[in-house]
Amino acid sequence: MSAGSLCERCAHVREIVSGKGSRFLMCRRGLASDQFAKYPPQPTLVCVGFESRGDGNEKGEHVF
Repeated sequence: MSAGSLCERCAHVREIVSGKGSRFLMCRRGLASDQFAKYPPQPTLVCVGFESRGDGNEKGEHVF
């Protein structure tokens, strides 16, 4: 995955690793709302649902 993707730093991401080692980023917002893709194309550069994880790796930017 691209380190430039917002998904990598989002509070709503869940990393899924298949038995073969493939890695996918699932958007938990996509489970509750059709507005968001369950598995957004990567890299995702703009997302109205982005919220920083707050782990110190994010500058607090919110993209609209």
